[in-house]
Amino acid sequence: MVKNPRKKAGPGPIRALNQPEPVQVEEDGRRRPVAVTLGRREGRVASIEDVWEIEDEWWRQHPISRRYYRVLLEGGSSITLFRDLLNSLWYEQKT
Repeated sequence: MVKNPRKKAGPGPIRALNQPEPVQVEEDGRRRPVAVTLGRREGRVASIEDVWEIEDEWWRQHPISRRYYRVLLEGGSSITLFRDLLNSLWYEQKT
């Protein structure tokens, strides 16, 4: 039998899921990714599979303006990157 700890059960603290992680990206002349540094390893972009933009929450103090790239790296792994169009920083978006 399990003892009743007499504590309220609850969901606990709220945590954001799939937070983007800052990454270093080498760009070409059109600001498209050609290489990305993930931690201590660098990967060259073999191809850009998809590109899309998100403009959201324009009414807030910190709106969202991003250009996403689904890229295939040499070696076969696929990742999603985005360039924050407001501060020009790059991030990896975990899926």
